[in-house]
Order: sequence, then C-alpha cells, then structure tokens
Amino acid sequence: TIQLHGLSHHLEQRDHVDTQQQQQQDQPPTEEQDSRAVNSKDGAANQDTTADSGQDPDGNQAQDTTKKRCDKCGKKLGLTGGFPCRCGGTYCAVHRYSDRHECNFDYRQMGADQIRRDNPVVVASKLRKL
Repeated sequence: TIQLHGLSHHLEQRDHVDTQQQQQQDQPPTEEQDSRAVNSKDGAANQDTTADSGQDPDGNQAQDTTKKRCDKCGKKLGLTGGFPCRCGGTYCAVHRYSDRHECNFDYRQMGADQIRRDNPVVVASKLRKL
C-alpha cells in the first residue's frame, strides 16, 4: 500500500503541474517577458521565455500526435496520419469516404457555391426599341 500511495501522490503532482502549464499557455505573456524578448540582442532571452512557460517549441505537434486515431472506429492511423475530411474528422483508409463515416459536410452545396462563384451570370444590356 505504501508504493500505491506514493504512486498516486506522484500522479497528483504530475496532474497539478500539467494544469499549471496549461494555465500558463492560456494566459498572454507578461510585460516582463515581452520586455526581455524585445531587449535581447542575440535572442537568448527569447529562448528563456519558452523554457519558462514549459511548452515545447513544437507544442502543436505534441498535441497532434495524441490524436492519431480514426474518429469512426478508433483504429490507430500510423505514419500516414489518416485522411482528414472536410467535416473536421480524421479517418482510416476504410472510413475516409464520406458515405463510410456518415459525413455531415454538404458537398453538393459546396459544389453549387463554387460553380456560382466561378461562372457569374452574364446578362446582355437591353436593346432599344425603334
């Protein structure tokens, strides 16, 4: 029970640190951090601000790696990263087609809008009556 208690305490600390890092990422940078970034000549202070906030330079990629599963079946997508759909989901090879994953994106309306945009209606001027 001692090991389990220590493990749960460790997990609680890690969750607390994760929430603090998330709050720091959501907040705009302070004036002190901005002034350090502006006053630096070689960019060293710029690197310190990213280290202080606790986020990776590739913070966006770290979040993308966690979502590498098909939105329909939950299958891992592997190196290809899946097939993104216009409805916002990412799907495996089986569910990549709109009829396979109950896609709610209106392709017909999108096509009609594109045709209207690309082919404007041309109306000739009226002829004068003699």
